[in-house]
Order: sequence, then structure tokens, then C-alpha cells
Amino acid sequence: MKQTFFTIFGIPIIHTDHKSFINTLENRIKSEHKSFVVTANPEIVMKANQEKEYAEYLKRADFITADGIGIVIASKILNQPLPGRVSGTDMMVDLLERANDHQYRVYFLGAQPDVLELFLENVHKQFPKVEIVGSHNGFFDWNDNTIKEEIQSLKPDLVFVALGVPRQEKWIAENYDSFQKGVFMGVGGSFDVVAGVVKRAPKAWQKMNLEWLYRLIHQPSRWKRMLVIPVFLFKVIGQKFRN
Repeated sequence: MKQTFFTIFGIPIIHTDHKSFINTLENRIKSEHKSFVVTANPEIVMKANQEKEYAEYLKRADFITADGIGIVIASKILNQPLPGRVSGTDMMVDLLERANDHQYRVYFLGAQPDVLELFLENVHKQFPKVEIVGSHNGFFDWNDNTIKEEIQSLKPDLVFVALGVPRQEKWIAENYDSFQKGVFMGVGGSFDVVAGVVKRAPKAWQKMNLEWLYRLIHQPSRWKRMLVIPVFLFKVIGQKFRN
């Protein structure tokens, strides 16, 4: 089936729903096609729009999904409606469920050392059949190739990178050519959520597309990051009128 995209400020967002995309990634795992996945929100799109270097990282991605509800709203404003969010945290959890069913090999990179330890404990409890072949916290010498070489040797099916934006996309983009197989996905603060360090919004808030508000209430320090959303939507409306 031919893939279609919603392009916003030069960033191609794949037109897909959560379940279909998980199936796409699993098929690529089975056929040993590697995949670089970016889960985009307005902050990521605006960063790529303003910073050429970061935009170059995103160009290396095989798939960019609509993680933030702002992207979905923008698609509707521009009359190219996306089916809905395809979030990094949900994808990671569902891919771990598939890994649990099929014994896929998984590598985790990122988070504080103590958070990573809690995260791995919870993954073991929730997904006991997942084969965790390796992990490393988010603190390392960027010029040291040890992690890259370890992943090359282990050949995991899934590599989740929780270094935050833009470091996770930068790390994957710079090292991607060194790997022959595997799904490589930046997952931001997802390790913190699974570790229980950060509480995720209740399902009711998620269904109302208010997860961003829940996070802001519980993490007020995020308010500066949230300022990008009205700027993003203003630009989207401007593009609609220009078109």
C-alpha cells in the first residue's frame, strides 16, 4: 500500500493510525529492514523549521509520526486530516508487547542512571519474555563509539533512545548508517513514565487530547516549551490563508 503524507513546514508526517503503524514496524522487523522513527510534536516541527542542522537530522528519518495533538489539529486546519496521534510512549509500550510475544531483541539508551534501573525493572515485570540485550544511561562521551559498536554487535530488533530533543534524533541520525537492522526510535521522557518517576495523564485526559495540559499542571517548568504551540498554530493559519 502506497504511503501518504501530510507535509507541514517541510516535515512529512506519515498518514497512519497507531495500530497500522505498529504493524508496519513489525513487518519491517520481520523482514530485517531498519527504520528510523521520529515522533513529532509542534516543538519538533518548529525546531526543524528554525534550525537547519536539526532539520537535516529529520531528513534521515524513514518515518515521522504525529505525536502531538497540535500536529493533528494543523492537519485538519489545512484540510489534510490525519487519523489521530501516533505517540512515542504508546508505540514503545505496544512494541514491547509485540517483543514479549515474539522474543524480539531490545536495546535501551537514555535517562538518568537510577531512572534507567527502575525502568528496566518495570519492563522485566511487565514484559518478562522481552530479550533485553543491552542498555546504557543517557550520560556518555558523544565521541566514544562504544555504544554504537555494542549495538552493531548485538543487532537488536528495537532500539529506544530517550535522550530528549534534539540529542536523540542527532544520535540516531549520526550513527544510523552503521546499523544493518532494527527500529530506532526517539522516545523522549518515556523511560521516566514506565519507570514511574513521571505520572502519565489518565486515559480520560488522553481521550480528550488534554495530555499536554495534564503534563503542564504537574510539570509547571514546561510552560516555556508550551509557548511554541500558539506560534505554531498561528503559522498554520497563516499558511491556510496563503493557500
